[in-house]
Amino acid sequence: MIPGRPPRRSARNRADLAEIGAGALPALVGGVSSRAPPSVLVLARPGPESDDLFADLSQREDVCLLRVATAAAANVAIGELAVALVIACPQIPPHAIDSVLAQLDALRPGTPVLAIRTRQAQEPAAWGERGVAVLRLPLLAGVLSRAVDVVLGMTGKL
Repeated sequence: MIPGRPPRRSARNRADLAEIGAGALPALVGGVSSRAPPSVLVLARPGPESDDLFADLSQREDVCLLRVATAAAANVAIGELAVALVIACPQIPPHAIDSVLAQLDALRPGTPVLAIRTRQAQEPAAWGERGVAVLRLPLLAGVLSRAVDVVLGMTGKL
């Protein structure tokens, strides 16, 4: 360790943080100002389905959208950033969401979670006890963005 420098991250942590994306780097490097928009952590694998699902939300300037592909990367982000909301895509298995819920309970209790699920998908009973909100597919245009407004207590104005 070099005096005056922060400790180095392990290779695994660096790889997980790399998955968070370049949009989060200013927050990681320079800190977050008191006027920074709330961070919404999206747990979604890359692909056209999830791109379409988050199209409206990704255009917003009043939220900082952080997208990760794995529960491990989401858990690192939760430890490193002030996450205001977590959204899980329908392709994410329940056990991965449970892992994220455990990390939230340990580090950021009370952080809301929206799980987007297919119409017929079953959810663990613990999600209801934890207060996980479930949105069912298909979602009408703008519903996810409005749900974010409601959960974060925002007006929804751009």
